Amino acid sequence: MSALGRKRALLHRHRRSCGDALERPQWVESSHAVSRLIRDQRASNVCVMKSLAKAVLAIALQIGTAVGGCEPPETKDRLSPEALERLVEEPIAELRANGLRAGQAKFEQVRRVTEAQHGSASIRVADLLTAFGVQLYMEYVGSEDRAVLQASREYLQAAIPAYRASFGADHPEVAVALHSFADVEVVVSNNRLTPQAEAALEEALRIRRAALGPQNHETLATEERLASLRAEVGTKGLSPTSAARALEEGEGRTLR
Repeated sequence: MSALGRKRALLHRHRRSCGDALERPQWVESSHAVSRLIRDQRASNVCVMKSLAKAVLAIALQIGTAVGGCEPPETKDRLSPEALERLVEEPIAELRANGLRAGQAKFEQVRRVTEAQHGSASIRVADLLTAFGVQLYMEYVGSEDRAVLQASREYLQAAIPAYRASFGADHPEVAVALHSFADVEVVVSNNRLTPQAEAALEEALRIRRAALGPQNHETLATEERLASLRAEVGTKGLSPTSAARALEEGEGRTLR
């Protein structure tokens, strides 16, 4: 079991001890975000973390346990939660001290250095964008500053083409990025399914079905998320052409 699996098991134990006070989170939890929630001194009782636990987003998706002695295909965490935090430690510290714009300016400095060292299409840059997007989201959870939430969405969206450039369009890491963006897009839109979120989840589902299989835990998680959001708005889904157009238009408005 990965660090994510351990954090999910811990949340499950807390959820059982709290009865119905903590709903089953429908967002896919990242090990980074979950560890932040568990350590958060402002929420000493997990029973009062209902809204936070619901809003956790993904960097890496659900990890299955061994079945018949064989591990199912999965998207493994390449970086520990602590490593992800360290990637954007300085920009987040700047944000807390001097506000969002200052934090973003510091992030751009870190990004330029990273691009110079590793290349603009490197995995390191993609991870940097994701880490900053996740950390911004966690800052929003604490402050409810909509500008921070919107910035989180933009960085997570920018990570999608960055992971495509690093891994290829059909790699499961791209599905992780798509699902992460979709979750925040839904929050930005007051928990409504937008064309951009739907298109991202459809693409993530297509990638996972092909790469991991239709019965894989991660595939089923994306399938369930998409179905539940569609049920809330009463839609059967975008056509393939409309989905592709929505995703392209959204990414066309991303950073740079």
